[in-house]
Amino acid sequence: MDEDFQGKSDIFIRWLTHDSSASISQKVALSDMRGHGAGRGVAENMDLVALDDIEEDEELFEVPRSSIISVENSDLNKRIPEAFEELDPWIALILVMIYEYLKGSESRWKSYFDILPLHFDSLMFWSDEELAELQGSAVLHKIGKNEADEIFKMQILRVIQARPEVFVVSSSMPPCEHPLSDSTILALAHRMGSLIMAYAFDIGKDRRDLEEDDEGFVSEDEEEALPKGMIPLADMLNADADRNNARLFHGPSSLSMKALKPIRKGEEIFNDYGSLPRSDLLRRYGYITDNYGQYDVVELPTAAISDTAAETLVLDPEDQQSRLDYLEERGVLEEGYDVSHATASSAFPPELLVLAHILLLPPNEFRALSARGSLPKAQITSDILKLLRQVLERRRSAYTTTIEEDKTLLRNIFISSRKRMAIKVRLGEKEVLQEALVEIQDLAKHINGDGDGDGKDFGRKRIAEETTKDGPKKQKTG
Repeated sequence: MDEDFQGKSDIFIRWLTHDSSASISQKVALSDMRGHGAGRGVAENMDLVALDDIEEDEELFEVPRSSIISVENSDLNKRIPEAFEELDPWIALILVMIYEYLKGSESRWKSYFDILPLHFDSLMFWSDEELAELQGSAVLHKIGKNEADEIFKMQILRVIQARPEVFVVSSSMPPCEHPLSDSTILALAHRMGSLIMAYAFDIGKDRRDLEEDDEGFVSEDEEEALPKGMIPLADMLNADADRNNARLFHGPSSLSMKALKPIRKGEEIFNDYGSLPRSDLLRRYGYITDNYGQYDVVELPTAAISDTAAETLVLDPEDQQSRLDYLEERGVLEEGYDVSHATASSAFPPELLVLAHILLLPPNEFRALSARGSLPKAQITSDILKLLRQVLERRRSAYTTTIEEDKTLLRNIFISSRKRMAIKVRLGEKEVLQEALVEIQDLAKHINGDGDGDGKDFGRKRIAEETTKDGPKKQKTG
């Protein structure tokens, strides 16, 4: 452990326990995990480890809500309250963090800012050459750097430029122009936005009190509306899909991290992101781990599925759109459908099968079905298999390398860490595609062997139940 790390760690812990009145169990401590290839912990892989055996439900630390970097706790919302009237929780927190950061030693979170990363490996900061290694992956369309720039210019930049006397660089900070230039503000906004994406928590009601769908997801609208905050120490935990052993619990005046299971001396303490594919890990947090490969998915855009089906039936654009509109009205249309590793169930979600069935219906049969206001079974047929095979093969052709080529590249120990992560992401997606194509082949043999046009029912009851709810939970497309 080097002196700089130890110094930052000591100052941070002293601030947290003395100035912020947080309590930390004597059984845990910060550890420098840089030599172990740790992924996410702040301060260049400062992570939390057990110094002694910890029992299930034992409290690891407790942080007062007053210590959280949030809109509520910063005096910025009192100085310019009008600026927060129309800002969403993400943008509002970015603005607060820029303000507090510029205050330097005058901010009560100075010791916290000092351990937060200055550099990121999240996709927002990759060069075009580096991003080219992800060609074929849908994650490239989710980075949104240009969109973020426009939002920052219209909201963050506008507020700071309108009130330069509020956003003043402290004399304790490195020399900087005043008023701040557009490029400096945008760079700060991207840094704070990346910190929030990687480390912030929802600090409103406990997530377990929110309504979840059948797959355990909170609605996008409800999640986006939750206030965000940077919780000191809670962001020290790396995440692990298999070794998750701690969870953050919400109280009225504090938040506490507790053990979910016994933790042995010397073990690292892990949070969990849930079932995120490695592409999303890389986009949000700038790292991946192999054990999240079980959650890898390949997104099949609805537009690609619809266009391929239209070619098969020779549908005119109006008929094609009417089918999509019908599905949207029934609450089962999404922008894309994730194909996953086939485990106990099919790689294909029931909603995708319903979409395929509707798109492949002859015009007279679709008119009859829509007149009844019903949906077809989420069932495999030979025609649906042909459609899915076409879509998957086209999707696979978007990648410029094969599975074997990627495996060969990974054996090169001299490739950069970013390139290695990109190769693993695209390799995982191609393996999902390969498994899905094998499943299609097996299902085709089953259907042909039975001499029956219908195959296995993949969840009609679930689809029917979802269509009775008050509208879709995920963002839809028209």
